[in-house]
Amino acid sequence: MQRWRRAWVWLRRIGHCRGFGVQSPTDYRFVRGVINEHASYYLYDDLDRELPGLDSLTRKICQLYFRLSNYCQASVFIDLLPEDACRRYVSAACRKTQVKGFPHPDEVCKMTFPAPLLARAACTTGVAEAIEHLLKQEGGEVVVVLEGIHDNAETRRCWKEWERHPLATVTYDLYYCGIIIATKRRYKKNYIINF
Repeated sequence: MQRWRRAWVWLRRIGHCRGFGVQSPTDYRFVRGVINEHASYYLYDDLDRELPGLDSLTRKICQLYFRLSNYCQASVFIDLLPEDACRRYVSAACRKTQVKGFPHPDEVCKMTFPAPLLARAACTTGVAEAIEHLLKQEGGEVVVVLEGIHDNAETRRCWKEWERHPLATVTYDLYYCGIIIATKRRYKKNYIINF
């Protein structure tokens, strides 16, 4: 069933393949070199052996985290979701990145983190304050991945709010997750990408 759903999503978004319609060279390079990079990275085989049993979609999303971590070279990865394979992929891609898990989003609001920063959370209203706090961090680019943005009506509404949020400079809707980038160097833009 999952395979049919993925095929249906891919066909519905076929007009958004390979960066089609992305005019900004910076955003196009991000889409082609990070989101839709199909080359096998140097540690993929090692991670596949270390973490067997992942289904194809989970592995694809974990590899996206690997590429994002490699791109960001973040000092900290803030994880507001339960521990899983994504943390291992992030730490493998950038050894200097500290992986910090927070079971309660309120804990994040009490701390400051050095940018560049990479974060992950579920697309729910319960984490809005923590995500907003992270997007306000100074000193560099902040990249936040929200998972499950099309799971139900509430998550779709929540994602639409983040697309309009003034701190979200560039957003990428990948259907399974959404990427928010907060930076002062780009103009506000929202993209739909066939992932």
